[in-house]
Amino acid sequence: MIDEYTKVHDDRFINAAASKAPFAVLKEFIAKYQDPKQADNIMRVQQELDETKVVLHKTIESLLDRGEKLDALVDRSNQLSSQSKMFYKTAKKTNSC
Repeated sequence: MIDEYTKVHDDRFINAAASKAPFAVLKEFIAKYQDPKQADNIMRVQQELDETKVVLHKTIESLLDRGEKLDALVDRSNQLSSQSKMFYKTAKKTNSC
């Protein structure tokens, strides 16, 4: 902000405060720095990283839930497979008489 002020007022920087010289860009700077995340790139990137981390955690949790469901389905499939084998053997014995 000081650099912008010196560009506008040159060497009159020292006397400008006393004379209350107008500085139109000041309102823009004040508006910009009301939200520090817009003014500071590091804070903005940190916020984006935090938001991404939250989404990533939710995704991992849902993936783990799906993994548990898949494990349950595999177990159920194995049970059905063994039951069908037993049924086949029993049916074969019954039909052989």
